[in-house]
Amino acid sequence: MDEALWEAARSVRSYLDELVGPEAPDLDAALCELLSDPHRGEHREYQLRMIFESHEGTRVFLERVREDFPEFRPPQVLAGSTTRSSGLPGDALPVGADKFTCPHGDYVWYRPEVGAAVPLCPTHGALRLT
Repeated sequence: MDEALWEAARSVRSYLDELVGPEAPDLDAALCELLSDPHRGEHREYQLRMIFESHEGTRVFLERVREDFPEFRPPQVLAGSTTRSSGLPGDALPVGADKFTCPHGDYVWYRPEVGAAVPLCPTHGALRLT
């Protein structure tokens, strides 16, 4: 199983508007169907790869997610990470974004900043902190 591909598929859904523009709803529906239907078998990974390869923005997104082994976070999360300091001399520590997942496993969202409202899963309506 290609863990990076699956994590990218779950997390890319919230970035599709900026990555593919007006085609976002169609790609989101295709991703949702593949992520939600375990009966599609081994062809699901191939179909997910084809979706990511269909647009430059999604192709680059997948490449960046793969580079973040073993967490496989979206590039937008990595670019927006901040640092915190204990006030003591030394290295500042990165502050990780809170990760929220749909209990059904088809959607992942990262909180971009403290206080940002957690959206509903576009498919099932619920997200939980993971």
